[in-house]
Amino acid sequence: MSAAVDAGPARAGTAGPRRERALRVWGPTAVSLWAAHLAVVLLVPDAAGARTAPAAPLVGAVALLLAGLVVWLAAALARPASSAARALVRRLPWFALCGAWFIVWQLTTVKTNLLRPPYFAAPEVLIAALVEDWGLLLKCLASSGLLFLTGYAIGSATGFLTGFYMGWSRRGDYWLHPVLQTVGPVPAAALLPLAVLVVPTTYLSAASIVAFGAWFPMATMTRAGVRAVPRSFIDVARTLGADESFLVRRIAIPSALPDMLTGLFTGLGTSLAALMTAELVGVDQGLAWYINWVKGWADYPKMYVGLTVLVLFCRALMLLLFKIRSSLLAWQRDLVRW
Repeated sequence: MSAAVDAGPARAGTAGPRRERALRVWGPTAVSLWAAHLAVVLLVPDAAGARTAPAAPLVGAVALLLAGLVVWLAAALARPASSAARALVRRLPWFALCGAWFIVWQLTTVKTNLLRPPYFAAPEVLIAALVEDWGLLLKCLASSGLLFLTGYAIGSATGFLTGFYMGWSRRGDYWLHPVLQTVGPVPAAALLPLAVLVVPTTYLSAASIVAFGAWFPMATMTRAGVRAVPRSFIDVARTLGADESFLVRRIAIPSALPDMLTGLFTGLGTSLAALMTAELVGVDQGLAWYINWVKGWADYPKMYVGLTVLVLFCRALMLLLFKIRSSLLAWQRDLVRW
């Protein structure tokens, strides 16, 4: 027991020097790579016939990033045990990798024309495309966000109710579980023609497809979580006089919450896939519609910008779900390694 207790301070004592070594190795590496990228942009001439754009926005963005990185690194080296130093140590390898990637990207496109237009473009060309179409991109992002949140919320709520009823009631499980096993695995995109025929408007048909993508994982995981509640918990609560409402609110739902959140995470991916299909087929706005539209005009820089915005949108949704899970399952932090 004493050895285990002493191991904690020992690890804490060695963490500081390791963190400082990582800062001194990865910090200059990341700064040097981003400085080298800035030098490539400013000093290496553009290749003949390359698709170019004003480099000032790119230079300003990289210079701002470089200045922020230097200040952050200096603060971390001054106080290696601070939270800022810990956060920087985790991110420095990614800063270095991104710096190297931008150097290769710059050299292979506008500087040497190794990757030729129109299919490939330099970073400054993508920035110019973003500036040109930012208004339309913002509208498309808002449209995709509203459509996704509407369908995802409806599908998750319906999946929770369906899954809980199947997990809590034997009669409900008898009638609904075969339906879940039959209809649930069907890809949401395959039901889009049926949704267009049944649902009165195109927008609602797209929302219903997104909702279906979230419904199946949520219903499956909620059912599994409720059925996994230890029977002894329910028997003890009933012995102490708990009614049905108390059993549901205080025992079944909290016990099944980790499985429900797994259903939310799984439903996020399937709902996003359904969203992209719905926008490509039945909706005249949104990020997937924008990407397909500019691709039809062979405007590949704008297509890459749309893809980048889509990736950031998906990442933001994932980070939001992680925050919700951390808040709802705070009691698991010392028990489960996330």
